[in-house]
Amino acid sequence: MAAAAAASSALILLLLLLAVAAADDASNGTTTHLSFFMHDIQSGSDPTAVKVIKGPGAGGSTATAPALGMTFGDTTVMDNPVTETASPTSAALGQMQGLYMLSSQTGAALMVCANLVLTSGDHNGSTVAVLGRDDTGQDVRELPVVGGTGKYRMATGYVLWQTANMSGADATVKLDVYLTTGGDGATIDANAPVSSPGDGGSGSGSAGGSKSSSGAAPTSRSGGWAWSCAVALLVAAVVGLGSS
Repeated sequence: MAAAAAASSALILLLLLLAVAAADDASNGTTTHLSFFMHDIQSGSDPTAVKVIKGPGAGGSTATAPALGMTFGDTTVMDNPVTETASPTSAALGQMQGLYMLSSQTGAALMVCANLVLTSGDHNGSTVAVLGRDDTGQDVRELPVVGGTGKYRMATGYVLWQTANMSGADATVKLDVYLTTGGDGATIDANAPVSSPGDGGSGSGSAGGSKSSSGAAPTSRSGGWAWSCAVALLVAAVVGLGSS
């Protein structure tokens, strides 16, 4: 009876350790914070955002976003510069390339589909794919990150999108990008084949002068110790049952 009770206790501890290991594995990954400014320029002789589709008309006051100069269905293609600060003459860090359209009939909400193309420092050549709803009536909007390439291959996360200033149809938008890469605690090697993610590198560093933070250095699997303990307890339980 004593041996059976000991084995039962060991199995309970085993289940607890397995739960801890699963939680550790789920929390693995390198998180990067990038912060910079995007300039959406529709005025002048060299605009970076151009309306390519005009909606059918206002159709009532609720179908128009006067502050944006847009009507439901209006679609704009952008190749907007991304810089270190709110000044358009500050250090260039990349481009935001894609489109946005007024997709709400009851407010000034845009559907944004774009690639953030990074061109500075060790981020050069990497991209971040953004797809989501930009409710311009809110001070801060959250848009999902749905993927990436290079240093941010298979990235997940979100972008906090905040209008810093607006002049007519032109806008400067502050972007705070939070990215998670590498489910095993490491950033995927941009030079590795898609089927064989590397285990080197980290998600830290900055895009030019942008702010950045990352988690701990890459490790293999932080839950390994829990699995080892669990296996040891399981062996002990089996040995205890065999000797009873």
